Amino acid sequence: MSISDNKPTTDTPDLEWPSQPSGILIMGKRQGTKKENKQLWGRIAMAAALWYSAPQPKPYLIFVASDIHGPHRTPDAQIVKSALIEKYTIPADFIIVRQKSNCTLMEVRAARALYRAFSLAKLFAVTHLYHAPRTQRYFNEINLDASVIPAHGEILDEIIFPEQAEDLLRELRYIIDGSQPSLLDRTREQLIELILSWAHTLDPRGRLERRLARLLRPGTY
Repeated sequence: MSISDNKPTTDTPDLEWPSQPSGILIMGKRQGTKKENKQLWGRIAMAAALWYSAPQPKPYLIFVASDIHGPHRTPDAQIVKSALIEKYTIPADFIIVRQKSNCTLMEVRAARALYRAFSLAKLFAVTHLYHAPRTQRYFNEINLDASVIPAHGEILDEIIFPEQAEDLLRELRYIIDGSQPSLLDRTREQLIELILSWAHTLDPRGRLERRLARLLRPGTY
């Protein structure tokens, strides 16, 4: 499977790191009826891989979604921060979490505020292939210097990873490969993306998308 075949409306990801601090935005993913939110784990793993491959100055890792996780209804922001610190041993100083958004449009706008507040040189947004075109579209509309990076094994082939961390790279690849949606899930997600893109065309301010998010995710923070 090639990335170009699954991401027809976006260009090849730009993995060139700027000389000033940048940010890696982990896009949220609602757990829904799944017992394990594998796509969220895959996005966290992809962000960790990018962080380890990045030169100095190391980028910030950002998460702004407000979904909840598991039967204990743990905020996803807490799950993401704990995974980055405890599982991937990334220093807390590089992690920025806010519970601000329950839809992609609001994630992008919240990321723009942090982009400005921290004077970031560039933003890299990590998500899955089916979600990449709409995410890039929203960033383009607000003229933010951002590139969408799919959580996909082929991206790992393009990055330079520290030789002493090969075991970690294998673990990250396993998680990212396991996070890819099945054919049925991918078809459903692509249909949802088409509907939301159509809605955004009718309502660029995003009022409809926000109302749908509140309706579909009443338990979010």
